Amino acid sequence: MSSKYMTTAEVAERWNCTTMTVLQYIHAGQLSAVKLGRAWNIRSDEVLRFEKAKEKADMEKQAAMRVGWLPS
Repeated sequence: MSSKYMTTAEVAERWNCTTMTVLQYIHAGQLSAVKLGRAWNIRSDEVLRFEKAKEKADMEKQAAMRVGWLPS
């Protein structure tokens, strides 16, 4: 099964952020990528995995913030 690779610029455009932000995720080990030549490339399934993990973490953070909150 072949997987499409995305450049840091493509991922940044998808996430509406800078390429530096994508590179920070790569260097922090949060987003796996391979360096082909001078450019980092990220598998599209890795982008989806990261997005799902980020969404889950954000939802858990919001839920934790609501603990003890009662609507009036």
